[in-house]
Amino acid sequence: MKLLHRRQFLSVAGAAALGGAAAWLAAQAPQYGRVRALHLQVLRLQAGVVAYKIDQFIGEIESQIGWTMQFPWSAGTIDQWRLVGSRLLRQVPAITKLSQLDAAGKVQASLSRPAVIAEPERLDDYNYSHDPKFTEAVAKGVYYGPVYFQRESEPRMTLALAGKGRDAGVSVAEISLNLLWDVITTIKVGEHGQVFVIDAQGRLLAHTDISLVLRNTDMTKLTQVIAARAAAAGETQEPVREAEDIQGRKVLTAYAPVAKLGWLVFVELPTREVFARAMMNGS
Repeated sequence: MKLLHRRQFLSVAGAAALGGAAAWLAAQAPQYGRVRALHLQVLRLQAGVVAYKIDQFIGEIESQIGWTMQFPWSAGTIDQWRLVGSRLLRQVPAITKLSQLDAAGKVQASLSRPAVIAEPERLDDYNYSHDPKFTEAVAKGVYYGPVYFQRESEPRMTLALAGKGRDAGVSVAEISLNLLWDVITTIKVGEHGQVFVIDAQGRLLAHTDISLVLRNTDMTKLTQVIAARAAAAGETQEPVREAEDIQGRKVLTAYAPVAKLGWLVFVELPTREVFARAMMNGS
């Protein structure tokens, strides 16, 4: 009989405790909502800052390549181009190769790492007159190529810049995107948050965990990525604010586009970290 009374007491006490916990959580809900909204606002701002820094990173490289187009292109200026090009490779570590195409799309000079000296490479015999890196650069002034992966791990892209004159030709640079890691790590996202960047195909270009980039990770199955890519394609799509990250953690998430490249920047913070802060503020 005493055992039965004890079980009844424990059952009632347990129910009371659960009821009290539920009431306490309900009372904290408005506080969590306020903290959540504040964190989402911060995440959106951080995503915008990273997107701006990436745009600036590419823009500075583009500006530097412009120095190779400051003089009229001709057979007599090859030595001058090599001098300027070798100096550019020393000053801009992200550029791995630099080539000069003439007005007909033919390679006239080329330099690459690690031989950052004025020794010419063996020239490519291919005619680029119908290649997008030539045709789009001539038509639009600049060409941002799609991302490709060197040795299946290092993300790279082609950037081509047309000269001002009719016969100025096109400078073509191969850009390593490994240095994007330096850009995203300038942003501190709570204690366990993360920043990542994807290209137009949804492949990972930069991540707080660089090992994920080296594995050429596909991010297209994440709910937040699906929604953001749909919005970028012009579809009516509500942004996803809570989702699971690539590790399966529940996170608050926000994104910003790098418009001229078709890339997307995501900034995410685990929801348990947000909840913990809300509880601290509400206690």
